[in-house]
Amino acid sequence: SSPAQDLSLPSVWLPGFGHTSTGMAELSEPTKPQCSYWIWLSENRADLTKEAGPGSVALVAKLGGQKWKAMSDVAKKPFEAKAAVAKQEYEKKMADFLAAGGVKGKRKAEKAAKKTGGESKKAKKDARAASGQPKRPPSGYWLFCTDKRQSFEKEAGSKSGPVIAKMAGAKWKAMSDAQKKPYEDQAKKAKAEYTKAMAEWKASGGGAGGEAEEEDGEEEEEE
Repeated sequence: SSPAQDLSLPSVWLPGFGHTSTGMAELSEPTKPQCSYWIWLSENRADLTKEAGPGSVALVAKLGGQKWKAMSDVAKKPFEAKAAVAKQEYEKKMADFLAAGGVKGKRKAEKAAKKTGGESKKAKKDARAASGQPKRPPSGYWLFCTDKRQSFEKEAGSKSGPVIAKMAGAKWKAMSDAQKKPYEDQAKKAKAEYTKAMAEWKASGGGAGGEAEEEDGEEEEEE
């Protein structure tokens, strides 16, 4: 019988990435190296923090800047040498990265695009508010969370959103239908008012051309 065929992808070596299977390389753009000042600051941060006092990043940065400025060229030389080596290594890694098909600045561009997306979401929300579009009503669960939030914070000893949401979800699930009813009745009333207001808003020309959109993230989901 013929030997079993090896169907695995061949291992190849890519500069800066070592051995990896063909077509499976994950390119990671090299991080820019630190300058001599930042290398010095990193190595002396503990002493600077002790001198400036804990809890103040601004004071540490200010003190660091003053001390670096007062240092002689001889004192700065070791850190400048480290920075020069780091820069050479970065340039070599970047050359390997580009040769392997990487795109310089892609990661930065993706972060910027993500930030812009968040701003666009806020712009849409502001536009909806300016248009007079009625705000979506809260659910019974959301009304319950709002009503009990202070007591939850006191019980949890925290104001952390995830902590409060987890506690609220557990308590809501444990409640009987009779206990939930007051909140659900309020929600039904609010929804009826919303439906009426939305109809009137559309009748007056609001949302013409399909512009009306549901609001995002107004309510917390039940857990």
